[in-house]
Amino acid sequence: MSPLWQRGPSPRTAVKICGITRQADLLEAAKLGVNALGLNFFPGSPRHITHDQANALLDNWPPKVAAVGLLVKPDQPMVERLLRSVPALGWLQFHGLTQPPDWPVSRPWIAAFAPKSELELAQLADWIKEASNCPTPPSAVLVDGHAPGMEGGTGVTAPWQLLENFRPGLPWILAGGLKPGNIDQALRQTHPDAIDIASGVEERPGIKSAEKVAAVMQSISNGVNQ
Repeated sequence: MSPLWQRGPSPRTAVKICGITRQADLLEAAKLGVNALGLNFFPGSPRHITHDQANALLDNWPPKVAAVGLLVKPDQPMVERLLRSVPALGWLQFHGLTQPPDWPVSRPWIAAFAPKSELELAQLADWIKEASNCPTPPSAVLVDGHAPGMEGGTGVTAPWQLLENFRPGLPWILAGGLKPGNIDQALRQTHPDAIDIASGVEERPGIKSAEKVAAVMQSISNGVNQ
């Protein structure tokens, strides 16, 4: 069982829903059994929320669900400003890092990448090895689909065929183009510790569909014994 996020009694793949913008969506997702919910602080995202909006959501955050803050190309001042302003965040997710942070990160954090080839996957393995020596090594790695100029929530499927034997030495999260109709195949092919979904469970950007989240959770439950 992965140490990523607290789970229920079943040894199933953990689920993170990213790009939460509404109280109703986070409460419904928690009721359906998700393990983590993501708040997007990247201004270029259609799911971007302000620090004040995040605090309003976190004031009524469901217990036992991890709150993950997403940042793009963060440096130490950016991270420290966020955590001073939004202290209830339990996790961080960093996109666009070229080098592992050479400064301490005061929350467990996820390193996100979008490799397109075997070479880039090998480079990611080297990055993870280097990051193991930084002041605060990542707690997990996320593999997303590649979409130039976008950071998460792209709807572009990750290269599953490259990930069939991906074992990075720490928990890993599959993201990119996941939706109710392809979860089963994704789990069978890649065997991640967790999945991360944004656009695949939406009615429109930032507005989640309870029916789609329920369908994903049903697929995850069905895949426990795969």
